[in-house]
Amino acid sequence: MDPDSTNERAPQTSGARDAGVLGAGLSIEGLLRGDADLRLEGTLRGEVALDGALTLGPDAQLLGPARARRLEVSGEIHGNLRAAHVILRAGAWVTGDVHAESISIDDGATLEGLVEMDLAPGRPTSGGSR
Repeated sequence: MDPDSTNERAPQTSGARDAGVLGAGLSIEGLLRGDADLRLEGTLRGEVALDGALTLGPDAQLLGPARARRLEVSGEIHGNLRAAHVILRAGAWVTGDVHAESISIDDGATLEGLVEMDLAPGRPTSGGSR
């Protein structure tokens, strides 16, 4: 019997990244940086800079700016957001400016700030020559 056969790993989806979780009841201060995905269920006071996705659960709080490839928010953020794709779920509360290529705001989400949309690479501008 192969010794590794009893230690089977769950298959990962294509393009999956390592994911971390800051659980409910946990609090951290400082700069959080990395290339993995992160699910925040607790409180983070500081800045987040991820090459992966950042997901905030319904009871999560982020007190500071965040930059990620994708941001999905069900909790509370007090800080500016920068991501290719931002999703604000029902119950989300964001106080800060959002800079994104796309944004989706569900009914019941609150955004207090400005939204600046980036033009996706390769997409033509509307003000071209005629």
